[in-house]
Amino acid sequence: MIEKTEFGKKINRRPLIVSILLSLIIGGLGFFISFSVALGLFLVVLFLLIFIYYPNNLPKMFGHWQLEKHGVSYYKLISYHDRLKMIFLPDRIDYQFISFSQVKKCYIVESDKKYDLQNILTINPAKQSFFPWLRRPFYLVLDLNKGKILLDLSWNQRHDPKNTLYRVSNVLEIITKKIN
Repeated sequence: MIEKTEFGKKINRRPLIVSILLSLIIGGLGFFISFSVALGLFLVVLFLLIFIYYPNNLPKMFGHWQLEKHGVSYYKLISYHDRLKMIFLPDRIDYQFISFSQVKKCYIVESDKKYDLQNILTINPAKQSFFPWLRRPFYLVLDLNKGKILLDLSWNQRHDPKNTLYRVSNVLEIITKKIN
């Protein structure tokens, strides 16, 4: 068995750096009018990016998760506070761990259709957009004893469309064997 299989992109300092740089550029353009306009534009753009744009799109941009020997680890992105913590402190990430014993069933959701191990090869995943808010749903769903976990696959489908389906079918097969 594979020791660890990873999906998604790990969080880094990119959201914070991009927010500051874009705010500086737009604030710099406002400097031609006046200093107070430049400062206002800088603060408004910085606020919008750090406190609205990135927290809303973080799961699709940095939805890292991994299949391990005894279960699945994924970023804890449940609350707004968790998402802000990931933006400001990407080195101190909280992972959630789901043991295979907690999983009742697993399947893939692509757009509005469900696929399990029997019909996984009939998936024809849509091309994913560069913009995270335009990406179509493409998840591995883990039905647990208490709730569901949606593990994003859209980042992988966007950046490695040829291998994603093969890797996902392997993961689905491993999880299905472990829970049965």
